[in-house]
Amino acid sequence: MRLAELQGELWGVGASDWVDVQQRTIRPASLAVLDELDPWRGGSLLDIGCGDGDFTNLASCRGAAVTGLDACAALVEVAQKKTPLGTFEVGDMEHLPFPDGAFSVVTAFNCLHFASEPACVIAEAIRVMRPDGYLVLATWGPPNECDAITYLLDLGGLMPPETSTASTSLDASDPHALDILVINAGLALIGHRVVSCPWEYPDLSTALRGLLSTGPAALAIKHVGRDRVCATITESIEPYRRNDGSYLLENTCHYLVSRH
Repeated sequence: MRLAELQGELWGVGASDWVDVQQRTIRPASLAVLDELDPWRGGSLLDIGCGDGDFTNLASCRGAAVTGLDACAALVEVAQKKTPLGTFEVGDMEHLPFPDGAFSVVTAFNCLHFASEPACVIAEAIRVMRPDGYLVLATWGPPNECDAITYLLDLGGLMPPETSTASTSLDASDPHALDILVINAGLALIGHRVVSCPWEYPDLSTALRGLLSTGPAALAIKHVGRDRVCATITESIEPYRRNDGSYLLENTCHYLVSRH
């Protein structure tokens, strides 16, 4: 199975919980990007790894003509319903099904580390950008800025040995790896920003819904079973439980803005 097809299948397992709970954790970064690149009216946007279309919907509300691509058919279906006037496709981010120079802005939030060759994604993004276009890439912050690292490391320990380490050449724990990628691709780096993106849940049940909805969680469940994954995640997030039973994991998102 191709990597894009595998990721699409894994992210489809918990798609409804992702939409209801976990997607909102990246919204502060989405709003920061939209504010930075205003005005949007009349601009064309491609969001790679669009998920359930939260970012594209926000951009559409500001007047952008939006297109989204994701490997997960269930999430693409939700995105299309959110923004009926947008264009959404199931596909592989390393082989974008769009013509050269089609978009004024291309974005990719927290998805490049799921590509087998992140540099290919950058090259494809540049190909479909207009000559004066912008490329925005985002990733979660380094371990010292993200409480979620405990959850991610513990989850990694439950995955099959052949997938417990990343198959990509991108170090997901180093946000400046994105800077190097775009500079090596010949783009001008305009800025590197940091945005607070806390993961907050009112109770354990909601926290588990969100944290079990990701593709890596689906892979771990497939390997060791749901009960063990639930127990591991519950233990991982216990230090972030507040007196009222809610949970708060402080995290950052780093994003860069670059252009031709």
